[in-house]
Amino acid sequence: MNKLSSAISVSAIVFTTSLFISACSSVIDKQTKHNASPSQPVINNAVRINNQTNYVMDYEVQGSLLKKLTLHLSLDKHYGSLSLSANNDVLVDNMDIPSAGEHTLNVLVPFKKLGQQVLSFSGRSNNITINHAYFEDINGLDLPSYRNISQEIGLDTEETYKYGGPAVADYDQDGDYDFALNNHNHIPTQIVTNNKGKVSIQRLFDSPRDLHGSSFGDYDKDGDLDLLIALGGGSGTNPTSYELFRNDSGQFINVSTAAGINLPARGRSPRWVDIDLDGDLDIALFNAQTPNYSGPIQIFYKNNGDGTFTHTQITGLQDAYAERVLVTDINNDGKDDFLLFSPASLWLNNGDWTFTDVSKQWLPEHINGQEHIINAAQLDVNNDGLFDLYFARGKTHYQLSNKSIDFNPNNKKLDIRDNGETGTTLINFSAKGDINLSDMELVYRLYDGGWAIYLGDNKTRHVVNAKGFQDRQRPIEMRSAPMSLNISQDMANGWPQSRENNGMYIGYLGNGQWRAEWVRKQNVFWGVSFSLTGVSDVSHEWPPNYRNEKDILLINQGDHFVDASDAWNLPPGGDHWGVTHGDMNNDGFEDIFLYRYGFLKERIADLVLLNTGNNSFEISTQHGAFTPTDPGHGDMGQAFDFDLDGQIDMLNGSEEEGHWYLYKNVSNNTNNFVLVDVDYSPINKVDAYSAVVTITTASGKQYKKRVGSAGESFSQSMLNKVHFGLGQETHIKRIEVRWRNGETFVLNDLEANKMYSLHP
Repeated sequence: MNKLSSAISVSAIVFTTSLFISACSSVIDKQTKHNASPSQPVINNAVRINNQTNYVMDYEVQGSLLKKLTLHLSLDKHYGSLSLSANNDVLVDNMDIPSAGEHTLNVLVPFKKLGQQVLSFSGRSNNITINHAYFEDINGLDLPSYRNISQEIGLDTEETYKYGGPAVADYDQDGDYDFALNNHNHIPTQIVTNNKGKVSIQRLFDSPRDLHGSSFGDYDKDGDLDLLIALGGGSGTNPTSYELFRNDSGQFINVSTAAGINLPARGRSPRWVDIDLDGDLDIALFNAQTPNYSGPIQIFYKNNGDGTFTHTQITGLQDAYAERVLVTDINNDGKDDFLLFSPASLWLNNGDWTFTDVSKQWLPEHINGQEHIINAAQLDVNNDGLFDLYFARGKTHYQLSNKSIDFNPNNKKLDIRDNGETGTTLINFSAKGDINLSDMELVYRLYDGGWAIYLGDNKTRHVVNAKGFQDRQRPIEMRSAPMSLNISQDMANGWPQSRENNGMYIGYLGNGQWRAEWVRKQNVFWGVSFSLTGVSDVSHEWPPNYRNEKDILLINQGDHFVDASDAWNLPPGGDHWGVTHGDMNNDGFEDIFLYRYGFLKERIADLVLLNTGNNSFEISTQHGAFTPTDPGHGDMGQAFDFDLDGQIDMLNGSEEEGHWYLYKNVSNNTNNFVLVDVDYSPINKVDAYSAVVTITTASGKQYKKRVGSAGESFSQSMLNKVHFGLGQETHIKRIEVRWRNGETFVLNDLEANKMYSLHP
């Protein structure tokens, strides 16, 4: 529902350059945002589901269409996932069960209609025993709904590897959001320009490069946003510098050398930060470690105010190890602090080009140094005026390339991703008919000795065209080899006792039973991946890669954080590659969107964590902001109001040869909002980065947000059209904007459902 009546440009009403920060305490609505009915039992006696067996039952949907499903279950080994469908419509998509043992899961289930339904509970990976399950009616909680509008706005992108999400900002300062799409090493960085709801796409480079994160910022104070790009260093063998592109009337000109950006690094995460609070943007560059390089890991440049920068050392921080960073303000002193990860460490800005490591004082002991953090976000989850932290945790590409295995009983497909280091890996599987070997990928590691498929006890040699094996080195037979290999029982009859060559051995043992082993006599590849289709079941003796990590929510207490992950009902585990946030249903509380990597060759639904307003989240896989047919995986994105209609939209990247998508929020509820367009400060023309916007409603409720990203990994966004959901509030008592140099701007007595453009 579009309630935005107009964008209002407001002349200066009140402003001051005082460094005073209002100490007015937040007024928090402690009421529960939704009500749950008494439980409605669904399963009372233990039932088992697995790759071969679903549990199907009749169920009459009564009361509310939106229900909460709670399951008490146990898993026999390793990890698993559970799905629920009603009349063949998926309502719960692969909820992660993180480990063997007993668990309690809960998830929102949005039924489409009342009346008799056929429910089907299905499981993946291992045996799941559901001991007890029940529904509760949910009333008063609005589930957001999204629609893919990528094609209709012109966001038509190639399949390509991503690198940690987009950078979103109004780079041309025409009043709407543009963005940089950060691809890795196949498609160059793409600049997407928004022209009143339709977008055009241009490549920043003419050819592919080793590209990583990016960030927009006005370093020369000319009124438009420039672009900083991170370049890799060839796995540490060829460190290069970052590249700075000055925005000249929409044309990005490389001025790196002239600006003094010249130190070598394995670039990952560029950030614009006013480190010394002098009003102009300095540069902070966070990098991967470089072997045999004695210089600092992290690099910082001071803005000289004349279009050039000077490298400035920051003792301690410059040697801290981390490739990813979140810019935040943990103590509300107006100075940008750094959360580095992984491992996690927290650095407080002293305002004089020094930082203090406050990890021990601020982080819980078990969080200090925490690993497997892929993305992080700052947000005020409980509306107390302090910025809390959310950590999305999982495993990276390299960490996944070791004994990762997925089997889909529906399409009878087995997917494997393993390392290419010295060793052997063996599986047994069932297949009544022919099988097909496909999607072979061999990640090149200076090995040119070939990789063949050996069938049966005769070891009949076959070759498939494997992705990643360098064409210039591969034998002629491999260059002309097929993309897949169909294998009959006769072709693979028997099992060879000797398996001495590098390659894959496949044998048919009789009675529908098969065996496969891939052999590495030395370090041959960085990774070995393939798929087998036609498989009905699989078994193995080795423990599979454990791909479940639990996310972390840290609540800010003013002088330290406390771990509230369990209390707030976070998912018990998963492989979450990204996190972003926004009030997706405009009820006045910040919600969270989690990007799930999912299965090796299958996209699964990302998660929405709906903030109930009662210090907890409700989890849903049904929101519409993902494309199940995409060939990639959940990666990272940004939640922001693309069309400025008062509802939070989603720009999502799908990793590993997936696409970019823009999903429009098409929710229909009666909640209200306000948008605050933060421009340059009224006196010294300081840009919007780190400006704090505080909303006070007529009833006394207070909301606070900082201008920056809605979640960060390698890239940084400037989301300066600041969105607030207001619930049923219709009148705003006060809007205050405080820029990072202390200037403030105040508006009083305002209506909801409008955008107020602060152009003093």
